[in-house]
Amino acid sequence: MRDLANLLVHLFSRNGDLSQVYLSAIHDKCLLCEEPISQSEAYLTYRVCPFCRFHYTLSARQRIELLADSRSFKETHKFLSSVSPLTFSSRGPYRKLLAKSQSRTGLTEAAVTGRCKIDGIEVMMVVLDFGFMGGSMGSVVGEKVALALEDAARRDFPLVALVTGGGLRVQEGVLSLMQMAKTVTAANRLRDKGLPFIVVLANPSTGQAYASFANLADVIIAEPGSLIGLSPLRTLQALSKQPLPLDAHTSEAHLAHGLLDNVIDREGLQPRLAVLLKILTGRTLSKGSYKELLKTKLEAAPDPEAWEAMTIARHAERPSAMVYMRSMLEPFVELHGDRLNSDDRSVVGGVGYLSGEPVAIIGQQRRPPQDGERYHVYPDGLRKAQRVINLAARFKLPLITLIDTQGADPGLEAEEQGIGNAIANTLSLMVNVPTPVVTVIIGEGGSEGALALGMSDRTLMQQYAIYSPISMNRTLSSLYPDEQLIDREAAEAMMLTAKDCQELGIINAVVPEPEGGAQDNPREAATAIQIALVKNLAELSKLSQNRLLKRRYKRFRKMGELSSYSQEAMDREVELLMKISTSRHRGPTNRASRRRASESEPSEAQLTAPD
Repeated sequence: MRDLANLLVHLFSRNGDLSQVYLSAIHDKCLLCEEPISQSEAYLTYRVCPFCRFHYTLSARQRIELLADSRSFKETHKFLSSVSPLTFSSRGPYRKLLAKSQSRTGLTEAAVTGRCKIDGIEVMMVVLDFGFMGGSMGSVVGEKVALALEDAARRDFPLVALVTGGGLRVQEGVLSLMQMAKTVTAANRLRDKGLPFIVVLANPSTGQAYASFANLADVIIAEPGSLIGLSPLRTLQALSKQPLPLDAHTSEAHLAHGLLDNVIDREGLQPRLAVLLKILTGRTLSKGSYKELLKTKLEAAPDPEAWEAMTIARHAERPSAMVYMRSMLEPFVELHGDRLNSDDRSVVGGVGYLSGEPVAIIGQQRRPPQDGERYHVYPDGLRKAQRVINLAARFKLPLITLIDTQGADPGLEAEEQGIGNAIANTLSLMVNVPTPVVTVIIGEGGSEGALALGMSDRTLMQQYAIYSPISMNRTLSSLYPDEQLIDREAAEAMMLTAKDCQELGIINAVVPEPEGGAQDNPREAATAIQIALVKNLAELSKLSQNRLLKRRYKRFRKMGELSSYSQEAMDREVELLMKISTSRHRGPTNRASRRRASESEPSEAQLTAPD
């Protein structure tokens, strides 16, 4: 029934007649679920059914009232209108349509623009009104949107746009189409100034507005159940040889395909916008225990053996990146999608506050064990990470990355989607982030998949985490084909542990974990990471941008320079790889005989292990 109502709204979007029903009538019963709603606070205040959560259409004035601080909205370019509507039609029907819409809505055009405050933050606001000729983009609408974008750039204000409607105004012909170019040109000026641009898509959001300035926003939010897309739904139905999915062309479908950041219920929209604006404008919150965290000393724990670390790092219940994000950041806003076609869950990320300081964060998210898949990194996940990296760079947010992956996906599909290109571009972006970057290896750091998000100023590593130069399950499986995990000799030879990596100079510090691993006490593990992050970011924040980038360059430029410890590490890796090559010619090794041999005679790795 939700889809039917959305379709009706969309079908009548050209002339706005159906919007009159939604905007002016107070319904006794919900049009969808038929529950009584006339006395509901959710319906009276937000025009949302409290039972089925259907979102009724609002006028531009109603939307402004819900989002802007009380009496803060100051409209701009209020009386801007077409000089001669007859220019577009010699017969005069366009003049009549304009007059009818103006009389019904009290607006001069389909766009309302102005300055206001949202939770105390000054912003420029643009609202398209579906009730005025379906919110279509004519010359005046394009001009008002462009002027608002330019005003925001000139005043150094963020811009929030609420889009509903936005199709072509056919009465103005090709001039209506050119408004796409006009608004995009103005949106680029806002981007060049490094100012936040947030768009909210409501029901329906289609056509020229959607395919121009609305899709250039830093963050795109949509209301639930909204019809969204370039083409009308009826066009998709006519061209499709099979019935469309029930959620086709909806905000939920767009979120699943990585084209939106969030779908937010109208009642939670104003708080979400306020949080995003504060983060992207660099506002700090009350730091609470920030000073106490800086003074806190993390107690060092006994170093685990390589085999023990590997077993715990791969524990099925080890906390994921998202667990740490939600535990350490308050508030935290997850951002979804690569803005192309996917919201791959191998990488998650967003923005939030770490002890009162705004940060951007990215994490490699292992898949649930029941999926039966190893936790690899995929091209679309890295492209999503690139979005967060670019946000951190544009809005000068410190960047945190959490590493937990067995490596880049080795499959053909990943190759065809450009896994190599995705890794290279992610590495390049990480090197050039103009703000402090701190990486924490929270589980398994596997080869290039881990390094893609590990080019940072400081690299930390949890006590039981491991870091490998190769994807061990792919390469070492030829040596030990009958075991899920690498045996003790291989684990020792690869120098995987936090202690090994610290002595090699690959990481800067080890973050202690609860005894037995983070899975035994995720909250304690998260607190330890939070303390380490706060301390390292506080130290790095004292450096200028130029010095920060120079130090980062030198750090990775010097990687691989020989020392006694690094030489030993390379010798071990070469020896292990030679064994792999030999085993491929000899065939599989018997597991029982290998264990007997290891018990009776010490391995070379054990004989050459450093003190």
